[in-house]
This record gives sequence, structure tokens and C-alpha cells, in this order.
Amino acid sequence: MKTLKKVLISIKILKLGEPIPENMEFGILYYSSEYKSSNHLCLCGCGHECYLPIKENEWNLIIENNKPTITPSILQRFECKSHYIINNRIANFV
Repeated sequence: MKTLKKVLISIKILKLGEPIPENMEFGILYYSSEYKSSNHLCLCGCGHECYLPIKENEWNLIIENNKPTITPSILQRFECKSHYIINNRIANFV
């Protein structure tokens, strides 16, 4: 049986022309409306940088009350093979 885990997520909306920090912080989803993309460190804790294009037929981002939700779920191709859902500021591993 898999161990389910929850991780709190916050969002940092980047200003026009602001780059993604070289040293990203764990638990922060960095979003650029300019490039229609988001980046975060893998939420399993392995440290890999995860890039998600935010566009139709890939991933959708909804921000309500500064709480991010990304659909569909995120399945990593790194060694960790983690699989999680970011829903209203909480990542739930499945």
C-alpha cells in the first residue's frame, strides 16, 4: 500500500520580465503569465525542477484566494516517479 502524503504549497506570481529564481524554494509554485508556465521543486523532496506549460491540452492553473490548483495530476518522470495533485494549496500524493 502506498503512503499518502500532503504538502502545503504557496504560489509566487512572477512580475513581467522577472526570471524564475536560480535557487527555488521547496513548496513554492512559481508562475509566469508572460511565458504561460510554472516551475516548482518536485514535491516528493527529491530536488528535481519541474516545469509545467500552462496551456490548453496540457496543464491548467486556477488561482483562487492566492491558492493554486493544477489539473490534471502531475506524474514525474524522474527517478522518484512521484504522482501528485495540487488542489487548493495542498499537494496530495496518489
